[in-house]
Amino acid sequence: MSACLPSCNTCVSLFLLSAACPCSATATARVITPMPSCFISERCVPTGARSHAGRIPARPRGCCSSEGRGPLSKSSAPQQASPAEASWAHRARQLDRYRWKMLRERHGLSGSFLRMARDALVDFAVGVRARICLGFSGSGVLADTLPCDTLLLHSAPKSMALQRKNILIDAVRARGWHLQEAALLSPSLACAKGQLLAPAQAVPLRYLAYAAHVQWLVARYTPRVLINERNGSYHTPFLRLALAARDARLLHLAHATTLESSRRLGMNDYDYYGVFGHSSLVALQERPLRFGTSTVVLLGSYLADETYDLPVADPAIKTLLVLGVGPDREKEPGYLRTYELLRDWAQRHPEYRMLFKRHPRSRARFWSDAAERLNNVGLLDTGCTLAEAFAQASVVINIMSNAGIESGLAGRPVIHVNAGNDVDIFSHAQFFGPQVRDGEELSRQLQALEQDYCKHVEQARRFANYHLVYGSQGLAKTTQLIDDLLRGHDPERDFETCELPAAG
Repeated sequence: MSACLPSCNTCVSLFLLSAACPCSATATARVITPMPSCFISERCVPTGARSHAGRIPARPRGCCSSEGRGPLSKSSAPQQASPAEASWAHRARQLDRYRWKMLRERHGLSGSFLRMARDALVDFAVGVRARICLGFSGSGVLADTLPCDTLLLHSAPKSMALQRKNILIDAVRARGWHLQEAALLSPSLACAKGQLLAPAQAVPLRYLAYAAHVQWLVARYTPRVLINERNGSYHTPFLRLALAARDARLLHLAHATTLESSRRLGMNDYDYYGVFGHSSLVALQERPLRFGTSTVVLLGSYLADETYDLPVADPAIKTLLVLGVGPDREKEPGYLRTYELLRDWAQRHPEYRMLFKRHPRSRARFWSDAAERLNNVGLLDTGCTLAEAFAQASVVINIMSNAGIESGLAGRPVIHVNAGNDVDIFSHAQFFGPQVRDGEELSRQLQALEQDYCKHVEQARRFANYHLVYGSQGLAKTTQLIDDLLRGHDPERDFETCELPAAG
């Protein structure tokens, strides 16, 4: 990686400011490319507990004595990192290079430098705040501990409040494992709430808040398997290192397909990465830039269970279910045009009933107004599950939602309607025909679908199988993987796996 930026060392030097802490056993001399004098060099922050020769201290033997909860087996334990790789400061420098490359994918040299400078200043300021917070109590304060077998780490407090993962939580607990929940906090919020603990090794000041927060989480809950859901978080490399110090593992569960071009999906620093199916694996393999390594496990969706095994609907009920997009996308012109297209079509066709299933974070104001104006338009309650929504419909209208995949599990034919310029990342056209951009085409496709409904039901099931392994058994298989990891079993025994290396 050190040779990845031959033409922009001066720009990158802003993020490569840290020198090894002089009190660390791993301190080495390092030449840093000169940088503008307006930037002040930061040094690694010394911490309390630090291992010798860069090795992460092993977990004490006998710490888990109950049956089925012993030390992890050699076959399924994370691969031992070299001393250099195990160095938190070294990992931070790799993360710097990754962040620079992400900027260069979208911006020119000067634009990347300015954005990197801005991010560095913000991270440095938060790091100073974290150092002050830690300084008041030496190495931070851990008021109490909540030991568990599994920690489900939500992407944010708002995500935790949605309770979308209760189905997974209940399934894991039903197997007898002790599962706790927590939310990953932003660096600033972690400082404000005092959820910081000095990391096991020295880290550059700009990453102190990230490393100290994950150290606090791992020390408080002492999980043997941590389930992560946050894509692209800069906490991830330090989270994996903190867990490795306790012989624990990091399992990242994809909550959607990995088909979109989001830069967040470039983060790949997990012990195990559970994805929906082969299409998601191929999309990850084709990404030109990936940080870290992982073992990908084809797992299916943990939100899919037997409730999706529905009887074939009667097309005579003439009920269309529209799957809404997230609140950020709803504001974009292309999605607004799509909503308007569907509302206007419903107004011209009162013989059809149109139901709208909102995104969990959406307030659905557009469709709330439409439901008040039109008798044949209904806004489903927030408590209505996706499977319950499918049970009321004969046809699903998918704009750009992963929920369209589950419609195939339920045996509901799909029509892809999108008046914007989005790429069809789900390959709808391969199974359901061309993308609908106007009301006339929607009527034509709907008529053709109703004339051979059973054929389109089978196409919907093939669509689901293309994106999801294990179908409606996704929840059961996800729970099985967690159980295997906790018992020290190798996932390769029961699942299809693939090593995914770093790229770029």
